[in-house]
Amino acid sequence: TAWGAMYPGCAHFYALFFMGISEVSTAVLCLLANFDDEFGVIGLGDAFPMTKVALGGVFAVAFVICRTVLWPICTYHFLRDSKNALKSTSPMAQSRKKWIRLFMFCSVGLSILQ
Repeated sequence: TAWGAMYPGCAHFYALFFMGISEVSTAVLCLLANFDDEFGVIGLGDAFPMTKVALGGVFAVAFVICRTVLWPICTYHFLRDSKNALKSTSPMAQSRKKWIRLFMFCSVGLSILQ
């Protein structure tokens, strides 16, 4: 789907959210993982316990905002715009119908995983 998204005018607006903003919580989770004694730096959590707790809180808030609040809203608007594009008779929309259908299918699948 990444190659199909490179077409000009094919869901670029939504790519900002789905490939960027929604991953903010993942970046915080990567920082938090360093404080794990088994998979991160041994003793880091003991040395900086408040930082570990703060990162855990930031991750929880970012996850809820990005994945539970914003994701369904953006998915709804993406699917609505995609349906309108499929109804369009413009040559650009006609040439990208298969990609738009694939993007819609992937969007629904990822939303179920959220």
